[in-house]
Amino acid sequence: MSVNIRLMQQADIPAVIALQDSCYSDALYEPPTLLAARLASATQSCWLAENTTGELLAYLFSYPSLPGKITVLATDFVVADKPELLYLHDMAVSEQARGLGLAKMLLASAKHYTHQLGLTQLALVAVQGSVPYWQRQGFVVQDKLSQDAQAALNSYTGERAQYMLHTW
Repeated sequence: MSVNIRLMQQADIPAVIALQDSCYSDALYEPPTLLAARLASATQSCWLAENTTGELLAYLFSYPSLPGKITVLATDFVVADKPELLYLHDMAVSEQARGLGLAKMLLASAKHYTHQLGLTQLALVAVQGSVPYWQRQGFVVQDKLSQDAQAALNSYTGERAQYMLHTW
C-alpha cells in the first residue's frame, strides 16, 4: 500500500475525530473545536498518513514544549517560546492500517522536525497500556514528576498514564 505523510490541515479534522473515536476510550475523547485550536497553534508539527485515495490512516498531534510540561487532557496546547523538546500528544492508527509501520513513519516526521528545531528530546503520555510499545521506540518512563506534572498526568483518569521521554 502506498502511503503519503503530510502536514495536517483544518479540513482533516472531521476524519481525525472519526479515527480518534475508533482508537481511544470515551475517557480520552477530545472535541473537534479543541483539535482545530491545537492544529492552529502547532501547524508545523501535526502530521497524518493517508493512502492514495486520500483516506486517513493515522495521525500525530505534537507541539514544541518543555520537559515535565504535560498537557492536561482536553485542554489546548501551550507552545513553548523556547522549546526544549517536542511533545507528542496524540497518535492514532486505524485498525485496517495497523502493521504497516505508520506509527514509525509519523514518529520519524516528528524526529525530523525536532532536529530542524535543534532539539534532542521527545516526550509523551502513554495511555491504554502503550508503555511497552513506546519503550521499544526508545522512550523511558519518568517517575519523578513535579506536582503540576503529576496533576496533569492524573487527568488521564483510568488510563494507566505514564510520562515518557526519548533522548538521542
